[in-house]
Amino acid sequence: MNTIIAIPVWEGQVSTTFDFAQKLLLVETVGEREISRKEFTLNEETIVGKARRVCDLAVQTLLCGAVSQPLANAVTQAGIQVIPFVTGDVDDVLAAYLCGQLDKPRFLQPGCQSGARRRWRHRRHGRHQQGVFCRMGIR
Repeated sequence: MNTIIAIPVWEGQVSTTFDFAQKLLLVETVGEREISRKEFTLNEETIVGKARRVCDLAVQTLLCGAVSQPLANAVTQAGIQVIPFVTGDVDDVLAAYLCGQLDKPRFLQPGCQSGARRRWRHRRHGRHQQGVFCRMGIR
């Protein structure tokens, strides 16, 4: 089964903050193998616009640096898995993700403690805000 992974990029690196990213790399994979990649421009300035764009691109997983809570809510409520606080060279990050090794400290943004992603996911699932995304008119 094919999977589409999105990574906001800045000069070959994972963009520090998804909210302000202007380029998005889409990588289609089957298992641990990359099939294709394409870069898209993100001209959308609003949270709703950026979330809608990611949904329209049929993304299933978003690997990103920091992300605001409203944007994270909008994207996750569309069924997209968000893996935040990622840093590093795009190719290295993608390879680590595909091999299940993205949890290595070198891929964690500076200032984030070990376990930050796990705590973020726990908080996200603990207080799911049903209906916010629907009110935005997306999916």
